[in-house]
Amino acid sequence: MPVCLRSVSLKKNLRIKKRKDFVRVSKSNFSFRANSVVVLCNFNGLNTHRVGFTASKKIGNAVIRNLCKRRMRAAADIIFTKIGLAGIDYVLIARKSTDSVNWSLLVEEITHAVNFLNDKIL
Repeated sequence: MPVCLRSVSLKKNLRIKKRKDFVRVSKSNFSFRANSVVVLCNFNGLNTHRVGFTASKKIGNAVIRNLCKRRMRAAADIIFTKIGLAGIDYVLIARKSTDSVNWSLLVEEITHAVNFLNDKIL
């Protein structure tokens, strides 16, 4: 697996950490399902965008889930600094193939999903 170098890291205050925020985003109608990731979004009422990451136990054991979340965080560092919309919460949900998909394909799928949702939400 290639090593991902982070040029710009997503700040900790731009992360979704609380369950109520994850639940609020999951109840929205804005979602995109790709082969390796599901992206949800909803308005947050803030002046910045926030990003949350989750992987259920269906994905695998803790090692696999943490790997999936690390890969999604690294991709988000690249993507959301460029195309994240202010006032929107995004949640990335890992799928079974998130840990094994090619890195460039994962970044491409997340970028496509975010662009699709940005167009849909506006």
